[in-house]
Amino acid sequence: MKSIKTKIIVTVILCSLVSTFICGAISIVNSVSTSYEDSQQEMQLKCVSQSDELDTMMQNVSQSVEMVYSIAVAKLEHAASFKTSKDYVDTYTKQMLPILMQSAQNTKGALTAYIRYNPEFTEPTSGLFLTRDNSDSEFESVTPTDFSMYDPSDVEHVGWYYIPVQNGKETWMEPYLNSNIGVYMISYVIPIEVDGESIGIIGMDIDFSEFTNTIDSLSIFDSGYGFLANDSGKVMYHKDLEIGSNLVDADSGLQAVVDALGNEQTEETAVSYTYQGKDKVMYYRTLENGMKFILTAPKTELQAKSKQLAGQIFGGAAFATVLAVIIGIVLGFTITKPISQIDGIVKQTADFEFASNPANQHLYKRKDETGRMAISLHNMRKNLREMVGNIRHVYTDLRNTTEQLSNTTKRVREMSNVNTDTTQELAAAMEETAATMETVNTTVSDIKERATDIEKYSKEGRESSVEVKERADQLKLKTQSASEKTVQMYENVQQKTESAMEQAKAVEKINQFTQAILDISSQTNLLALNASIEAARAGEAGKGFAVVAGEIGALATQTSTTVGSINEIIAEVNQAVANMTGCLKESTDFLEQTVLKDYEDFMGVADQYTKDATVFDDDMSAISEQINTLLTSIVEIADAMQGVSSTVSEAADGVTDIAQKTLEVSGIVQGNETLVDNNHENIERLNRVIEMFHDEK
Repeated sequence: MKSIKTKIIVTVILCSLVSTFICGAISIVNSVSTSYEDSQQEMQLKCVSQSDELDTMMQNVSQSVEMVYSIAVAKLEHAASFKTSKDYVDTYTKQMLPILMQSAQNTKGALTAYIRYNPEFTEPTSGLFLTRDNSDSEFESVTPTDFSMYDPSDVEHVGWYYIPVQNGKETWMEPYLNSNIGVYMISYVIPIEVDGESIGIIGMDIDFSEFTNTIDSLSIFDSGYGFLANDSGKVMYHKDLEIGSNLVDADSGLQAVVDALGNEQTEETAVSYTYQGKDKVMYYRTLENGMKFILTAPKTELQAKSKQLAGQIFGGAAFATVLAVIIGIVLGFTITKPISQIDGIVKQTADFEFASNPANQHLYKRKDETGRMAISLHNMRKNLREMVGNIRHVYTDLRNTTEQLSNTTKRVREMSNVNTDTTQELAAAMEETAATMETVNTTVSDIKERATDIEKYSKEGRESSVEVKERADQLKLKTQSASEKTVQMYENVQQKTESAMEQAKAVEKINQFTQAILDISSQTNLLALNASIEAARAGEAGKGFAVVAGEIGALATQTSTTVGSINEIIAEVNQAVANMTGCLKESTDFLEQTVLKDYEDFMGVADQYTKDATVFDDDMSAISEQINTLLTSIVEIADAMQGVSSTVSEAADGVTDIAQKTLEVSGIVQGNETLVDNNHENIERLNRVIEMFHDEK
């Protein structure tokens, strides 16, 4: 995956290359076209300027000749005198000599100057002929050419005279070679006419090199040059062709030049042609003397400037491309450096590295998008650091809370296990107690039967023991009241259990009752013994009393025997009650205390009964009362034992239910322990996640 920096650099470079290519292509196309047009325009202007220069040179010559012509015409009075008077001609010639000499001297490039008269009415050698070998020498007057030696059709020798005369106007003659001095010359001749008759001519021969040197000095492009030709393509001057030759004869490709020279519409316009296998372009202009000045250059040289400009544009484009690449690289680094730093911050954030880096502070001062991104990222990291700190605090609190919960759960589980064991043991004990209560019930039933026997034995003395009965009734009422109080407190299983335990202790009071009965029976035996003794002393009168005393003694003995049996049974009951009390004591403290208090009142009544029974008169009543009370107590005890048995059963069921609930609680606690363990694991996972965060300042 390419980085943004690479993408930016590549994009900038591609955009630069594309824009440079497009601009360069457009510039090259336009510049080539414009440059080619500029080259053509330059060539055209060069042609015009050069032709103007040549025209100026010719104008200087023509002006010099025309000045002489004007003077010459002014000095002529009439043609007749010129025809008839030789003296007039000689005088006229002498007058014109200094004028012609002066004009020739002042004309640049003039080699000869002459005034010739019509050979038809003057001497064949008449006139003036000034000549010099070069432009630096002085003119000399020499004998003019003898017309009589040449035919008028001899253009080579006398064409300079007859052609202008035939034209009837000033004439620039074609360049010709002066064999006498070996120099090409060009002549400007003005025919002299007076009154419609040809008197002669005035002319100058100019060193043609004055013109050709100017043409040769012309420089256009690398190999461009100028040359002279006439309308028909005859060469007037060419650096490679002979004067007087024809262009077409030299190269058929020059036919386009000849055609253009004969068409005035092509003047000063670009004309393409082929010369010596090269494509060339020419401009021409007609000079004052009628010749055509042609400026020519290879087309490739016209295009060279375009190519050079194209090369310069290409070089500039290459430079611009290199510069754009450099700028793109610099710009890419400039733009992507903060982005790279932000990317590093993002990577640190992704790696949970929240530590601040002072090297990134400059990013927050930037005013562009990267600055805003850096500030937003900084704020996000700050918030994340605070969040991680809060999570750490929450983790610490959660870990501590979880540890406390775990410890509490363990304690609850341990206590639940203990409670479970205890309730299981208690349930087992309750089962044993229930079995014991069955035994106690059986024993109480036996006691009840024995008490019934005792009641049967004590009926005879009951009538005489009213007070004992009353007190026994009071004891019964007290016992019933205590029983009612005990029943009222049996509102729930635990209260019934504790009440049952307290009531179970009433068995101990039976010992007291039986002890009291034994004491009473012992005293009764003593009383019976004393009565027997007294009856024996009374003799026959005391036999009836002795019989009664014997019966009472027997009854007391039987009562003692029965009470002994009862004591044995009560001992067993006491042992069972002791076992039951030991089993119920731990869970029935409240019942034991309450029932005990009620039965303490019962003990007080029993004590009072014991004190009252000390009196013999009350013995029987006390016995009857005690027997009734005993029977009632036995019934109540039987009922109580039944209630205790029921209570024990209910308690056993409650204990079993408690054990079940305790097991359920233990299961829930174990589930909580599992959840706590899972919570521990989650906390550790949270801790591992938190440890992944590094938020050092």
